[in-house]
Amino acid sequence: MEREIAETRKDEIGGMEPVSLVLPSSAEYVVLARLVAGQVGRLAGFGPEDIYDLKLAVTEAVTNVIRHAAVDTYEVEYRVFPRAVEITVTDAGGGFEVAELTGEPDEQGGFGLTVIRNLVDEFVLDSKGDGTRMKMVRRVSEPDNL
Repeated sequence: MEREIAETRKDEIGGMEPVSLVLPSSAEYVVLARLVAGQVGRLAGFGPEDIYDLKLAVTEAVTNVIRHAAVDTYEVEYRVFPRAVEITVTDAGGGFEVAELTGEPDEQGGFGLTVIRNLVDEFVLDSKGDGTRMKMVRRVSEPDNL
């Protein structure tokens, strides 16, 4: 699968380099992906509710890989921006037809993608015969003005 590389200046992310994990496709490692998501959320200035949502979105994304991709490993890349986090989950599985997804959960699943879409501000899903890439962007929530 051809990787899309975005050029990002260090001053745009506060001098932090992206963090990338290659994890075994096993449920025991989901907690590691969640822990890193929580930490990058803190670095971006997220509050507890935003961190919870980010961790839940990452959990759903990596669980989808474990359940559906039939791969030994997958990659999670975390990018910290001021007041935002971008997380990309990539696998080298067989992929699927994104256009065939109805957007609604059914007997074959779909709940995870629906949850992710509702938890993040931007969601991009690319899948081809040589893998799948899911990019999620979450921004800091603005406080409610009462």
